[in-house]
Formats: sequence, C-alpha cells, structure tokens
Amino acid sequence: MHATTTGWLRIYLLASVALLFTPKAHSEEATDGPLVSASGITINARHGDTLSSIATQFTGATSNWIAIGKFNNISKDTSIPVGSVIAIPASLLPDEPGNAIVVMVSGKVTAISTDKQPMVLKVGSHLTEGMQIETANNSFLTLGLSDASRVSVPSNSRIRLSILRVARYTRSPRTEITILRGKVESRISPLAPSMGRYEIRTPLAMAGVRGTHFRVGLLADGTTANELLSGAVEVSRRTPGPGVTLQAGQGNIVSTGNVGPPVALLDAPQLDSQALLLQGRIAQFKTLTLAGATAYHLQISTDAKGENLFAETRSAGNPIQLDSIDAGNYFVRISAIDASGLEGYSRIVPVSLQQGTSPSGVTPRPSPPTVDFSDSKQFQLSWHSPAAAGFNLQVARDAKFSWLQFNTSSNKPLLMLPRPPFGTYFTRVQIRNNDGSTGPYSATQSFVVTDQWIIHEGNPMTSPSDWPR
Repeated sequence: MHATTTGWLRIYLLASVALLFTPKAHSEEATDGPLVSASGITINARHGDTLSSIATQFTGATSNWIAIGKFNNISKDTSIPVGSVIAIPASLLPDEPGNAIVVMVSGKVTAISTDKQPMVLKVGSHLTEGMQIETANNSFLTLGLSDASRVSVPSNSRIRLSILRVARYTRSPRTEITILRGKVESRISPLAPSMGRYEIRTPLAMAGVRGTHFRVGLLADGTTANELLSGAVEVSRRTPGPGVTLQAGQGNIVSTGNVGPPVALLDAPQLDSQALLLQGRIAQFKTLTLAGATAYHLQISTDAKGENLFAETRSAGNPIQLDSIDAGNYFVRISAIDASGLEGYSRIVPVSLQQGTSPSGVTPRPSPPTVDFSDSKQFQLSWHSPAAAGFNLQVARDAKFSWLQFNTSSNKPLLMLPRPPFGTYFTRVQIRNNDGSTGPYSATQSFVVTDQWIIHEGNPMTSPSDWPR
C-alpha cells in the first residue's frame, strides 16, 4: 500500500512539474491570434466565418474576399469549416502609421509638419508621414526606420516623407521618400519576399530596392542620378515605360525622355597625404589623379564610419578647399564624380590637420562668401581667409561673372551691399596682397534673393580655371 501511494505521488509531482514548464503554445490567446510569416498571416476559421468576414476583420476591406479566396482555392463566399487554415498574403494587409527617428543630426536641420508648423530636429526626434525635411549648408541628418534601415540626408537637401507606414501584423515597412532638392543615401535592411517596400522618387524617376546601399540625387540640370553601391535596384521613369536593373557598382542617369543605361561607377580616389594644408580655419586637400574624374565630393567627420559629418564640399578643382575647420584629427570621406554627374565609391581616411605653411605649388584661398545678414535694404557677405591686405569681391547674375552686379573691395573679410532685385546671384572673393598682386578667386557661392529671404542655393561651386596651376 505504501509503495503504491508513493508511486502515484511521484507521477502526480512529475505531471505538475511538466505543466509548470510547458510553453503556452495551445493557450486561447495563441490559438486565436494570427500566425505571422514572411509572406503574410494564417488564421484558423471560427464558427460562422466567411471569406467576407475574414477579409473585413484582417484586411479592412470586404472586397478582398475574392483575392483571399483565390489564394486559398476557395471559390464561394460561404461558411468555412471551423479550424480551416486560411492564408492572407502580406500585400492585402492594411497599413498603419509608422515613424522615423533622428539618430544623427548636425548643423541646422528643420522639419515642416503637414499643418505647416516648423520643427527643429535633434537626436531622438520622431518624424511622421507627410513631413518635409530640409538641411542647410554643412548640415546633415540620419534617420532610423523601424527595420533598422538608415537614411542619410546631406547638406542643402530637401525631402518629403511621402509614405511612412508599416503593415499590420507583419510590421513590415512601407516607405517612400521624395527628393525635392539635393540627395539621399540609403542603407536598407534586407527585405524578404512580400515583406515591405522602399522607394525613392524624384520628379522624373523612381527607384525600388531590397537590401541595398544606394544614392539618389537631383542634378543641376534636373536629371536624376542613381548610384548603387551594393544590392540591386529597379530604376524607372515616373511615367509608364521600360526601366533598368542596376547591379552593385553601377549607376545611371534618368532624363525627361530616357532611362539611361547602366554604367560603371568610378573607384574611390586617394588623398595625397603630402598636400594637406590648414591655414587659419581653411583646410585644403588634394587627390591623386583618377581617370574619368571631373569633380570630387569631400566630407569631414569625427568618426571612422563617416556618420558624424560636420562639413562637405563638391569641387571641380584640385586641391579641394573647406572653410571653418579647426586643427585636429578627423576622418575624410572622398569620392569622385564623372562627366555625367554620377558619384562613385567613397574612401574614408584619417587625417591630422595642424597649422602650417602651404606645400609647394598650393596657394591658400578665402572661403566662398556667404550671406549672414539681410533686411529690406541691404545684405552682408562674409568669408574666412588667411591674413591679407584686403579683398576683391564680385557678385554677378551668371556663374561666369560676365554680368557683374557688384565689383568692389574690402579691407575686412565682410562687406555690406545694397539688396539686389529678386533672382539668383553668384559671388566670389580673392585676396589682395600688400604689393597689389592678387590670389586666385574663392569657390563660387550661389544665393537666391526672394521677396522675404536670401537663401543659399546648394554647395559652393568651383571652376578648374580658378585653381592655382
């Protein structure tokens, strides 16, 4: 009797322990909820379920019962046997609002909400669908999406978060970004089949990607440049017509009437370590010769990944100049641009900038003038420069400075001028030495005069003829 009682007690205890540590895979909560997979969801039909009621409950549209029926080989909208497994593809799942989070911001970056309210961005700021974002000169932004993708917006760019949503249940992202000015660089997490979409749009083109590192930008002539660094991307015009598939290391140009063929991107250029220069707060860099390069894009950051950017420029000359740079240790990200405007692979290298004299053959130049004050009657231009006896400044209506609006001089690195009429203007400045000789002109800075504001338009421009030979 004692042995029998002991045996039953042992069985009872073992059963109790098993119940305590058994996962609740068959609980009412788990059974009732949909099973989520990469392709969509599956459910178990309940008493009284029809395709219409399932479509209404899980997709928000009763009319989807036809698509669900075809997907499950059910032809009629009648009662479904209890326990039947019904699959609903991800493409039918309704969208829910998503958001993006600011993970890096430098300089002046603003967002305009759908109700036209401005918002100054900082790390941790949440952005929602419909917001328009603008970066000022030497200002940078990186956004984090719900799937750990990253979207970087360089300076002098404007974008709209046209679609920022996630699918119900699967939480797969559905993102569309429209470029209004400038450029966007994207590092997109791999998307499994039917698990979301990511598109970049411009007035002319659309690029759809999966698991890709790529750049899309608007060029000065209104065309769209697509540059693929890894993965694959489908590029097409906004209007109906054939597109092209870009592979890693390829880019193309989309114009009003043509989706250009894939072309190879340029390799990353190399900096000439013997030609680094810092005088005052003006830094100059020189690249080694790279076949096919007609211009260079240079950025400076404080981290080895090139994410914490604080200055950049695009230059058609060599050496390349940046102003407002203090002495210190940095990381330079350098890439080359070909004749069509496509930017190639980039290289990040550590540099140490210390105060010193010019290397042989390199003449320091002032930074391009920028507008730092304006009212209804006048505006002020200022610039950074090594010590000089004076400066000669020009403001013109054209980039070749053949139609001069102002051609004057100043003994200080700033000058107040009468406010010109509405329009686009170009300005540059050169050093005047004690003996009356002059140095090369600075890079050219464009700006736009409106009824209310004076706005810098893009990065400083340079002409190869401006650079010292």
